Amino acid sequence: MTNSPKSILITGGNGNIARLLAKRLADDGHSLTCLDIVAPDANDQIAGVDYHTSDICDEAYLETILAIRKPDIIFHLASLLSGSSEIDRPRAFRINALATFNLFELALKHGLPQIVFPGTGASYGPDVPATLPEDHPQWPENIYGVTKIANERLGNYYKAKHGLDFRCLRPPLVLSPFAPTSALTAYASHAYVAAHEGRAFAFPVSPNIGMSSIFIGDLVEGFVKLAFADKDSLTQPAYNLHALCPTAQEIADSISKYYPNFKYNFKPDETVEKLLRTAPNIFEDAGARRDWGWDPISDLDTCSEKMFELLSKR
Repeated sequence: MTNSPKSILITGGNGNIARLLAKRLADDGHSLTCLDIVAPDANDQIAGVDYHTSDICDEAYLETILAIRKPDIIFHLASLLSGSSEIDRPRAFRINALATFNLFELALKHGLPQIVFPGTGASYGPDVPATLPEDHPQWPENIYGVTKIANERLGNYYKAKHGLDFRCLRPPLVLSPFAPTSALTAYASHAYVAAHEGRAFAFPVSPNIGMSSIFIGDLVEGFVKLAFADKDSLTQPAYNLHALCPTAQEIADSISKYYPNFKYNFKPDETVEKLLRTAPNIFEDAGARRDWGWDPISDLDTCSEKMFELLSKR
């Protein structure tokens, strides 16, 4: 990229998406600070990145980082994910909502850095159209989605009333070799890992089930493109992302092109199928394509190739 070097803070900086994002930004010559409650393994550390281990809820520690590093851009990725949030709602609120409020307040105090925030398709709730408009009403039914939409609204308030440069994107399901094994709807990612490791895989859905998806590398590019887009080109506070909608059978067929001996079957799990039957096939993303050049991989076989490249490097 041709952008001048920036001071950048990534919260949740030891997460899988964050690590790829940090590598991408470091390669562009930016000065990186990563904050996470878990310290990265030595093999995961990137040369030149300033790593800090602290709870995102530790307001004093966070303020110290902002005062010393003076970030131009903050990628606020720290959060408790959906399953863990539902198990411990008070903790989810502290991490996902209250810590974000504190970050916005500290941003006002320390030079108004730009904040890039990942929303979620889960903020729309159930029973949505197969092709989901960006302005569809958002009525989430889990605490994770509730806190995400609360942060979207809060960020928009700070933008309108206090001049904070808040930018939000909403990704669909992410195809990633690093997807948590406990994430039931991430079966596509788990299938790639199984094939790479020479294991058989049982898809927990029917062959024709699919949902809106993107490759993790494209999500990283989405963050970068949105962060460095001209402020005047942005016409909306939050942007949906979409790339493709492969069925389970199409994923199995694509994997088999790279691993012909891949063994798989379909053992539908009613819990997973119920979640995905009402999931959107397409997140309308015309705004991102128009305003800041969102252009993801839409070919499944290319996604498969990229997935296996990442798995080989893991």
